[in-house]
Amino acid sequence: MITVTEEARELFTTVERPEGTILRLDPVTDESTGETQIGLSAGEPQGDDQVVEHDGVSLLHIAAPVSEALDGGTLNLVDTPEGPAISLTTPDANPN
Repeated sequence: MITVTEEARELFTTVERPEGTILRLDPVTDESTGETQIGLSAGEPQGDDQVVEHDGVSLLHIAAPVSEALDGGTLNLVDTPEGPAISLTTPDANPN
């Protein structure tokens, strides 16, 4: 399971998406390099998603392969020169 901080949850509430869709974190393969990355998009919920709620409302769905691969990771809000952004700390970057 990926932990999503309260600050990140609040930022996700500001992301606009088409009506009837939810925010998703999914694996995305770059066609030119074949490299798999993580993408944030609007989409349909899947039965095996990790569901992140905010104030009792479904806010973000994380695809099962992403949740499993990054089990123990954390999504957090970070400040950048361009404004607030989401950072992913992977499990191996977390000191034990």
